[in-house]
Amino acid sequence: MFRLANSNLVKNPKLKQLVCLRFNTTESVKDAVQNPEAPKAPVNSDTNINQIPQQMTKLTPLYRYLVFKFSSTKYASIKDIPDELPSSQVHFAKDKGRAYMTIVGIGITVLGSFIAVLIGKRDHKRGMKHTDDIIKQHSEYSKAHQEMLKKKAENNHV
Repeated sequence: MFRLANSNLVKNPKLKQLVCLRFNTTESVKDAVQNPEAPKAPVNSDTNINQIPQQMTKLTPLYRYLVFKFSSTKYASIKDIPDELPSSQVHFAKDKGRAYMTIVGIGITVLGSFIAVLIGKRDHKRGMKHTDDIIKQHSEYSKAHQEMLKKKAENNHV
């Protein structure tokens, strides 16, 4: 709000008054438009955006590592990071870490699929058919299951 009111984007004095006011209802907006002499919010030209209080976040070990690894402020070591940082800085590091892990996951998936294709081509050249192996393994499991059911039935009858 402060940046918009003091920027070069707001050149119309009536619009600048509207930006500086904080409205509670739409009626006060109509009054401000119709009555340019409406009370104005105090604007101090000495106010800096860095003087506005920020919400601080206590850092857990995971957040401390994320801030160390991905923060826009570079720290020499993890021990140099203060115990509390602005929430915006912690959220920035979390978002950047999340994006990094997504890219790493995509890379691992692409690499795994490329390796699977190479293994499949190699096995095809050797004449191996994995479907035959799967059918053979399934028939072995089926035989073992049938034998287990027969033993169970014999134990119940005795």
